[in-house]
Amino acid sequence: MKLVVKIGGKAAEDTRGRRRLARQIVDLQRAGHSVVVVHGGGSALTHTLERLGIPTEFYQGLRVTDAATRDVALMVLAGIVNKQWVSEFERLGQPALGISGGDAGMVHARKLSLGPYGHKKDLGYVGRPSKIRTGVLEMALRGGIVPVVASMGLGARGEFLNINADDLAASLAVALQADRLFFLTESGGVWDARRRLLPVVKLSEIPGLIRKGVVREGMIPKLLSCARLLRQKVGEIDILAAYGTKNLLRAVNNGQHVGTRIVKST
Repeated sequence: MKLVVKIGGKAAEDTRGRRRLARQIVDLQRAGHSVVVVHGGGSALTHTLERLGIPTEFYQGLRVTDAATRDVALMVLAGIVNKQWVSEFERLGQPALGISGGDAGMVHARKLSLGPYGHKKDLGYVGRPSKIRTGVLEMALRGGIVPVVASMGLGARGEFLNINADDLAASLAVALQADRLFFLTESGGVWDARRRLLPVVKLSEIPGLIRKGVVREGMIPKLLSCARLLRQKVGEIDILAAYGTKNLLRAVNNGQHVGTRIVKST
């Protein structure tokens, strides 16, 4: 199968978490699956911005990105975080290609603004993918290489834009015609108002979950990405805990519900 795995959550940003996830992905690759990894690095970026005295602002779960924040994001995401993941794969004997969405013209994006009509919030250098070229990814997969993609892309004038990693993973999954998409998160799934894990969420339920405030902050853009994706070619998406030792393997190899599965209908 062709799999797209988006890695997020604090558990994925420390050494132990990276090694556990890298081992699972290598096991999937060696079992004959083709895996594309997409990562953000929100905590590392926020920490670096704090050290540089640059304030952080979020709007509807997305980071407002001025020019200074964008440049730091490029340094942290496409630099430090990306190469940490490459190092983990190489340590396990798995060749990996660390790139950003802007490399080889892979991801072109349009600037994004959010809010009601007439009151749009300018998010700065924040984009949503508008065109995907998969050539470099397909070349890597044919060579048995795991592509590791940092969530940046190119705007209309060739400038780098910060892209929500969930949106990027969803767009790559469609462009690659992936069989499965996995979001590995801190939350481990979608939880209701009583803090009960929802094993299955239908496409039709997503607007209500957001409107009623059942899901908040970073889960909002994640579910909106899922909704856009399910309206296209992908039949289901899994949101799993990043900190589980074998959650990804269990979901792929055994078809187990180990988080929340997002589907068109049940």
